[in-house]
Amino acid sequence: MAEDQTIDVDQEEYEDEAGGLPPVVKILIIVIVLIILSVGAFFVSKTFLLPKYQAYKEAKELAAIEAEKNAVPTMGLIHIIDNITVNTLGSGGRRYVIAEVALEVQDQLIIDEIITREPQIRDEFIRYLRRQTAQHVLDLGFQERSRRDLTKMLNSHLSSGKVDSMYYVKLLLQ
Repeated sequence: MAEDQTIDVDQEEYEDEAGGLPPVVKILIIVIVLIILSVGAFFVSKTFLLPKYQAYKEAKELAAIEAEKNAVPTMGLIHIIDNITVNTLGSGGRRYVIAEVALEVQDQLIIDEIITREPQIRDEFIRYLRRQTAQHVLDLGFQERSRRDLTKMLNSHLSSGKVDSMYYVKLLLQ
């Protein structure tokens, strides 16, 4: 008998006035459409937008690196110590070095300290150059080694900052 019984359900209860579909079906359709749109948006961004963004980012980084390579470094403040004349080691007074150096720093306080300590700095330069033979001064690596050594020596004497670079303005061997 149970098989013969049918439940008569009023169709109008489950139908929406506008579309005629039950609310559960409408929600299901909306969820499916949102999933399809999300998958589509993900596919479009992954396939088209992300590679273009990565290429843009790499090009921007390369441009920044190239600009950094080609950029001319700014020069700091310069103080020149000139007229340093020294006999070379083992020359018996027949050979001498004439030097003039430019010291690059970033702060006027350091230049003021260098000016105050200039007799001490000149003495260090003279002592350093007197320990060099004429052959050492003529060596191609002398300038770089002496720059490194003298800058280190200068920085050990300064308390208000440090010398960034030292340049030979004049270096003559007579």
